[in-house]
Amino acid sequence: MRPSARATAEVMAQVLRTTASLAFTDGLNPAQWAALRYFAQANASACNVVAFARHHGTTKGTASQTIAALLKKDLLERHPSETDRRSIRLTLTARGRTTLANDPLNELVAAIDGLAPAQHGALAAGLDELLRTLLSRRTQSGARAGDPPGASGHADRNGAAAD
Repeated sequence: MRPSARATAEVMAQVLRTTASLAFTDGLNPAQWAALRYFAQANASACNVVAFARHHGTTKGTASQTIAALLKKDLLERHPSETDRRSIRLTLTARGRTTLANDPLNELVAAIDGLAPAQHGALAAGLDELLRTLLSRRTQSGARAGDPPGASGHADRNGAAAD
């Protein structure tokens, strides 16, 4: 028997709450963990405040605050651009890489990895379709007041917003 959509949504909400609560660890908040992940994976040309803000669908000011906290905690470091004196490239420090090894998202990764291959495949496909549907509905209804620029951008299978 197929579960109700409401029951599935409630379980998904509980998974999201549990995952979000894990992200307040090691003195970091969820936005800071997301930034560490971003800078660990982004190509060099995208390791700046503007690209990070765009990728996460947030404002430059909010992104700057997150990055400032990570710089203060010695998890990120600034490097002047070799081609544009106005630009700064951000990279993880050794401490940032060590901290990222304890990423709380690893708990969710391990839980997903424990699924049978068919379950994992169905979950990934279902979540991808769910995300596309939600983003499509959001785009059709227009951006809501107060949404950050780029908040209705498409995201890939890994949850990374595409430009």
